[in-house]
Amino acid sequence: MLYHQRKSERMQLGKNIKSIRGLKGFPLKYVATELGMSISNLSNIENGITGIESTTLQKLGNILGIDYQHIIVFNPDKVIERALH
Repeated sequence: MLYHQRKSERMQLGKNIKSIRGLKGFPLKYVATELGMSISNLSNIENGITGIESTTLQKLGNILGIDYQHIIVFNPDKVIERALH
C-alpha cells in the first residue's frame, strides 16, 4: 500500500523525510542503499514525485531511528522555527 496518494500529501511526507534525514546527518546515498533502492528513487520520494510503500516507510523509520508515524506527522517548519529562537 502506498502512503499518501494525493500529491500534496506526498510532497509533505517527502519534505518530512528529507528534513529528518538532514537533521540526522544521513546522506541520501546511505539511506537509499539501506532501503535497497536507487538514489534517484529516494530523491523522487523526497520530492513528492512518487509515493512510498508502508513497509518501506517503516524500514526508513528504523534507519533514521524514529518511529515511522513520527515521520508522517513531523513538521519541519516548527523545527526551523525553534532553531531560530
